Amino acid sequence: MVHSLTSPPLDLSHHFSAVTQRREGSQTKSLYKYFFIPGIANLAGGLPNASFFPYDTLSATVAHPQRFAAPSDPQQTKKPSDDTQSTERRTIPKESQTTNLLKKIDLTTALQYGTSDGLPVLADFVRQFTRDHLHPNVPYTGGPGTLLTCGSTDGFNKAIEAFTNTWDPRRDWISQREGILCEEFVYMNAIQTAKPQGLNVVPVAMDPQGMLAYGKGGLADVLEHWDFRKGRLPHLMYTITIGQNPTGGTLSVERRKEIYALCRQYDIIIIEDDPYWNLQFPSAAAMEAKFRGRTVVDTAPRNYNAHGKSSGYPFLDSLVPSYLSVDTDGRVVRLDTFSKTIAPGCRLGWITAQPAIIERLVRITETSTQQPSGFVQAMVAELIVGQQVEDPSPLSKNKKGEQEQAWQMDGWVRWLEGLRAGYEQRMQRMCTILEEGKYFISDACSTTTSADEHAWAVLDKTQMYEFSWPTGGMFVWVKVCIDTHPLLAKFGQERLIQALWVQLMQKPYLCIMGPGAMFSPTAETVDRARLYYRLCFAAMPTEEVAGITRRLVDGFRAFWQRRDLDGLEDDTLASNHTTKMSTLETLPNTDLAEEIEAINAIYDPDTLILTSASTSTTTSIPSTLDLGSGCSSSSSSTPPSQSQSRSNSNPGSSSTILKLHLPNHPHLSFLLSFAPTYPDDPPHILGTASTASRGEGKIAIDVLQDILDRTYQPGAVCLFEVINEAVEVFGELRIGTNPNNNNNGGHTRANNNNNSSSSNDINGKKEGEEEEEEDTQRLNDPTTSPILSHPPDWVISDIITEKKSVFVARAAKVTSLAQAKAYLDHLLATEKKVAAATHNISAWRIREVKSSHLSSSSSSSSQSHVHGHLGMGPGAGTGAGSGKAGTGDTTELIVQDCDDDGETAAGGRLLHLMQLMDVWDVVVVVTRWYGGVLLGPDRFRIINAAGRDALVKGGFVREGGGGGGGGKKKGRR
Repeated sequence: MVHSLTSPPLDLSHHFSAVTQRREGSQTKSLYKYFFIPGIANLAGGLPNASFFPYDTLSATVAHPQRFAAPSDPQQTKKPSDDTQSTERRTIPKESQTTNLLKKIDLTTALQYGTSDGLPVLADFVRQFTRDHLHPNVPYTGGPGTLLTCGSTDGFNKAIEAFTNTWDPRRDWISQREGILCEEFVYMNAIQTAKPQGLNVVPVAMDPQGMLAYGKGGLADVLEHWDFRKGRLPHLMYTITIGQNPTGGTLSVERRKEIYALCRQYDIIIIEDDPYWNLQFPSAAAMEAKFRGRTVVDTAPRNYNAHGKSSGYPFLDSLVPSYLSVDTDGRVVRLDTFSKTIAPGCRLGWITAQPAIIERLVRITETSTQQPSGFVQAMVAELIVGQQVEDPSPLSKNKKGEQEQAWQMDGWVRWLEGLRAGYEQRMQRMCTILEEGKYFISDACSTTTSADEHAWAVLDKTQMYEFSWPTGGMFVWVKVCIDTHPLLAKFGQERLIQALWVQLMQKPYLCIMGPGAMFSPTAETVDRARLYYRLCFAAMPTEEVAGITRRLVDGFRAFWQRRDLDGLEDDTLASNHTTKMSTLETLPNTDLAEEIEAINAIYDPDTLILTSASTSTTTSIPSTLDLGSGCSSSSSSTPPSQSQSRSNSNPGSSSTILKLHLPNHPHLSFLLSFAPTYPDDPPHILGTASTASRGEGKIAIDVLQDILDRTYQPGAVCLFEVINEAVEVFGELRIGTNPNNNNNGGHTRANNNNNSSSSNDINGKKEGEEEEEEDTQRLNDPTTSPILSHPPDWVISDIITEKKSVFVARAAKVTSLAQAKAYLDHLLATEKKVAAATHNISAWRIREVKSSHLSSSSSSSSQSHVHGHLGMGPGAGTGAGSGKAGTGDTTELIVQDCDDDGETAAGGRLLHLMQLMDVWDVVVVVTRWYGGVLLGPDRFRIINAAGRDALVKGGFVREGGGGGGGGKKKGRR
């Protein structure tokens, strides 16, 4: 007997998330099993009456399972010229006469509420197919269970919910962060599900088969050398093992055993996503070897079930099996889908796993999707299983009076085999053309003319790309040999790769490829992924594959002949769109018009709104916050329209004014001006049209200007890149996201300005605007401040870089709270990059001496200017706390506080550091520019390290500690 010595699957409940462990069965769903007792009067359930369903029947014309030829066909025959001969009409009745739920396919059942198991007849078919035919040799007692899902994406979402706890760097320690392993090139929808959970995504190196078990960057290497400063050792693995997306590789059984052994050793759950399991191409290795002059691979089918129970079908026996075939522990959770076998729009699939895991997934399903669409379940069940009644109804007969026959298990497997043959033929045609065209042949003797008929020609053979023939799936993973391009030294890899993508979408090639960077799970793998493109051979008709692939190869060849990249600057390809929005047709600048159209198609339709076209730059522009560029005091009192006209190369030229609504920031918008010469000349920021809260306008303009300065290149449209980066940066800065948030830390120095939401003429001064401009002038010009007689003498720490985040600290001696605030305001007003940073965390400790008769008012006044608390020691005015002991003329105020600037608890930690170092009369500010990688609690250590460095370099740390220790301690808050 096969697997007579199998053991039960392991108890892996320690991997369940806290929420999953607490889930209980639905009390409502527990009643459903009683609803189908014959004759039962159902007074318990809130079920609509089926007579009110507006559908009496559902009908469809379906294919015969033999529609596509397969190698197993005994005798190939010509396809019938009349396609209707290979179709059949199937009808689902309102109500089936059978009482057997495992045979019942009708609308009354399918469209009614049901259990999370799904339509019984379909759930039973999936379970039978999975256990008896697809995975007949799962090596644990009792075998796996199954659960219907709304497709693989839904299945993966539920698996992530079942096995992971959400991690928040603002709340949780780095040691609590969980992780998920994946291939270094991976299907990104899954990763984009995991990342918002806070999971640490860990790529593992690959070869043409798939994930590596051993070697540099392989699974063993990653796990053995795990850096626990990144979080917990990953306990999940996401993998596509057959027709890997995007590489097209298929993992051998031998490799699976190696990886599974490592997963057992390190207690890792394997989530196996397998949408292409039936699309395995045995001819790929042999054809690749033939083209490349290597030993031809034996293509004879291998029986992977020879050691145990047969699937019952030679086709299924010949397929490389799942991780389930070696899953002795029950640690494999497999995701299947009907998307590639029937249609993606079905949104129907199933999960296979040990019964204890399935039970928890059922609990999740009960309170989420409940079950897939009843329409879809009924149609798929009718297609494969069909009506199974003793007395067939007239609806189940065709026009000839013959009983309609569903596919049944035999037809289903035959259909799968036909699909494999069809996709394999497409793969062969595409890869053959790619193989034949991967070299660019050039004549090195460029001076030879056509008249020199007998001249010798020297030919150069340059490889443009390389690839491995896919052994499964729908994709070819092509690596561009960009290092062989003649323009490499001039433009570099990244620029050439982008230009190639743009050229291939232009006429006459008109081919779009999937950029490799789309399949990069982490920032560390982007540079490697950028050299690749994913080609899909599945979507196009078989007869068009060769022609389209030749166009692609011709595009590569033409690109290798280029001597410049003119016309390939725009990676949004807006310059190649021919259809223009009717509101943009009058724009004289077609580059701008097409860029607006492209961006509004990518984001919301009102992301860019045309407010005026062909208008003089001195025309009044509606704006709610007139701050200009904020770069100098001389310009701060000049309306943006006037300063802009001076900055244009042609002051009298016409410009186009756009309102930019920043995506994901509904309360933040800007007014931008474009000269007729754009993109040869940059756009200009006129001001903000709306902000989320008062005081945000100035900093918002400075941040956007900084992004524009870094992004714009003469001659290239830039709005897509500017918007893309601005969405991320403003999200990090928390600007424009919360209209009620006034806590902007060190950035909010204009809280009392009148930031009206009404439209104002920026050439005319409304009430409050003159005061705002005067405040801006004072900030931008230190000599106008009564406190600042000269610029602050900042001591700057060493720059610290950690995972692309940059930290730098500044410290300066101060004698009063007003001076500390003025120093911070001056820094933000004069250092654009500091103002645009993600966080400016500050702290200060000051012994401020004031006249006794002013102490009360001074204290009150100070509190109105600082986001924090003022501490006055109980000995103020006497002893060590006074300026003149016993005279009462002066009072010492102990002022110590901090500002997190959005980095929760960071300011308090920085202040605590100053207390431990016993430093006084100093303000320290640590600036952080976020680099896109979360640091967790490590960020506090780095912030304090930078602050300490600045304090030590400035000589603020005294060897013997501060005088008046008792007073110092009493003054702490």
